[in-house]
Amino acid sequence: MKIRYDPVDDILLITLKEKPLAYGEEITPQIIAHYSKDNELVEIEVLDANEIFSKKEEIYVPEHVKLEEAYIKR
Repeated sequence: MKIRYDPVDDILLITLKEKPLAYGEEITPQIIAHYSKDNELVEIEVLDANEIFSKKEEIYVPEHVKLEEAYIKR
């Protein structure tokens, strides 16, 4: 799994599998799910990511994720 963020376009890409993309479906106006030709979810694209994730009161981050992030920053 890879997570990339483009600050210029404010797009968060979460790549789940290294497979070619065949098509995408808009899940919400700001989230697009991309699938392989075998209908497997390959990538999630979040548009206007900063806007979505800046609403801290609406996002729950599990404690183990916070610990992993702290470890990665070392």
